[in-house]
Amino acid sequence: MNVEEICNDCIKWKKAYGQLLENIALYEYNGVMKEYFERFKFMGDFYFANVFNDELKAFVKKEYSKDKDWLYVPIPLSAQSYQTRMFNQVEGLFSGLEFAKLLAVKNEEKKQQSKLNRQERMKRSQPFILNKGSEETIEGRKILLLDDIYTTGRTLYYAAEIIRSAGAKEIKSMTLAR
Repeated sequence: MNVEEICNDCIKWKKAYGQLLENIALYEYNGVMKEYFERFKFMGDFYFANVFNDELKAFVKKEYSKDKDWLYVPIPLSAQSYQTRMFNQVEGLFSGLEFAKLLAVKNEEKKQQSKLNRQERMKRSQPFILNKGSEETIEGRKILLLDDIYTTGRTLYYAAEIIRSAGAKEIKSMTLAR
């Protein structure tokens, strides 16, 4: 990767963590994608999970196949968000993959992530904990974190941080949009 290919966010993350997460996003987050997520995530139209599901699954299976020892880890929702939506949008987008549910949200959100501005997102404290027994699953494994949107990268870097501390061999991430 050339220096010219690294965005400003990535330069900051590399400085903070000494390495990059290497997120792959299939699409740019633009006006159309904003409307898509509004319908899917916030209006609860689960049908919209099907729009990109085949493409996401095919990409993951091609690039991060299970036979190459990758575990697929969806970013979890807080109980509050799950109660509001009644589904985890990340698991919906990537349905059909076998998930390793290694993470849980440790504190209830006072304010939804999507309602926070960039500065507020960056100041959040570590929201995740490892589920009981996850350390044994993570040790020496390759982890692909799955999320819906890469906005600041904060959520994915928090997840990577806690998984790395449990001994993961390699961590990358994939999102539908950035």
